[in-house]
Amino acid sequence: MRSLIDTHAHLYVGRFAEDIEQVLARATEAGVEAVVIPATKPQEFEPALQLAKRFPQIHVAIGVHPHHAAEVEDSDLDHVQELLQQGCGIAVGEIGLDYHYDFAPRPRQHEVFRRQLRIAKAVGLPAVIHNRESDQDLLQILEEEQDGSVRFQLHCFSSGLDVLERAVGLGGMISFTGNITFSKGALDDVVRAVPEDRIMVETDAPYMTPLPHRGKRNEPAFVELVAQKMAELRGTTLQEIMTTTTANAKRFFQLMLLLILACVPAAAKQSADSRQQPPADISLPTPSLPASPADSVAAPAKPSEPYEKWFGFGGHFASTSIISGSLTDANAVAGYGIWLSGTPFRSWDVHWLQLDITYTQSRNTILYDTNYTNSTGKEFAPPNDHQQFGFNFRFTGNPMSVINLHASLGLTYFRNSYGLEEWLINEVRDTNYTAFVETGLGLSGSFGIAINIKTPYGIVAPTAEWYVSKIMSERTLPRRTAEFFLSQPRLGLLFYPAFSKLF
Repeated sequence: MRSLIDTHAHLYVGRFAEDIEQVLARATEAGVEAVVIPATKPQEFEPALQLAKRFPQIHVAIGVHPHHAAEVEDSDLDHVQELLQQGCGIAVGEIGLDYHYDFAPRPRQHEVFRRQLRIAKAVGLPAVIHNRESDQDLLQILEEEQDGSVRFQLHCFSSGLDVLERAVGLGGMISFTGNITFSKGALDDVVRAVPEDRIMVETDAPYMTPLPHRGKRNEPAFVELVAQKMAELRGTTLQEIMTTTTANAKRFFQLMLLLILACVPAAAKQSADSRQQPPADISLPTPSLPASPADSVAAPAKPSEPYEKWFGFGGHFASTSIISGSLTDANAVAGYGIWLSGTPFRSWDVHWLQLDITYTQSRNTILYDTNYTNSTGKEFAPPNDHQQFGFNFRFTGNPMSVINLHASLGLTYFRNSYGLEEWLINEVRDTNYTAFVETGLGLSGSFGIAINIKTPYGIVAPTAEWYVSKIMSERTLPRRTAEFFLSQPRLGLLFYPAFSKLF
């Protein structure tokens, strides 16, 4: 009999808003009988609970993710315990530590993690734990808090055998997602080493999509692909993995007992007064924490993107060099311009792709025109007005970090005016200006870095990049026959308004 439980999926995020019924129908067809969805911050508690009210196969875990540890107050953690005591969730989660992004100061992450482990002990529920690049501190806290009553799951396990051994020794359950299908063998030995009564499967949807669907939105129906890979690595059958992981999930989350229980949705909304009384049995002294910008900034729109970059605008300063053959036509000439940037596919959770539109103007007044000199015997340096319009797609490798490294690729439209009007009018008596104005297209690219600085009104992003472009069209003027490319280091300052606060 095909039966699976997806022990971790974020089905309340926006990417499932339009087709949640179809997503769950596909999951049921694939044999998924239950899905555990972990809320990660107070703003997500109610959407998750409402989803569980609509669909009986959905069960909710309630907790504060380490990304949001600096944003929550002690009253928010009290609210977590109140909801769980009222039967609105089956686990405390997603909680833990994250040293990859460090969105919250580590001491605050430790404090919130410990507090929620104590909530789990107080309410008698398991904990769903996030761990990223924080193995030693996370295990130390678990060892200090483990008194025999802490039941926990390390979800999306990606650590080594040493961490596995310590976690299992502490009584932990180990859950794998699509990471085992594309990790090039890094987790093969770990998957084989997990004891049979400690292993579970998950999707972490919409993230961590397993092969062969990597690059697409993940969903619970794909959990069978994780189970298939697990069966392959452990040398057993898919049916055996289904039976084992389903039994482990039901035991860990006590799902058999919960099938007849219903959460009271109204309990998700508590009065401000009731949230001010901290539970006496899990109180934790608040240590003095170092001041940090993260303590005062607004909460991000969702855990997958801490920086809102719908649309940004600003200006930039550039040093323009136009290289024409062996001749530098405009060497290190100062320029300035306008910089517009946006994330056109952000509504589909594509935060790593931006569209940059730039306009830059620079003027060279130091290059003498040899044709004029040869004709008149006088030296004349006409102002070469160079204008460029750039249309580039920016690819950011780490869009969720404070510091973003990026590369871009696109097109540049050039307009060069060689400033010979004075000679044409005064000497040659020719007013055919267009013969000395040239336009063309170039293939362009850049490498750069941006820093995201949060303010109450949006993101301020100082940006530096080296922009280059090679002209693709033929040169039209006889006096400028050589092809050229442009080299342009530039510094910009962009502002991305916090539209979620304005509307």
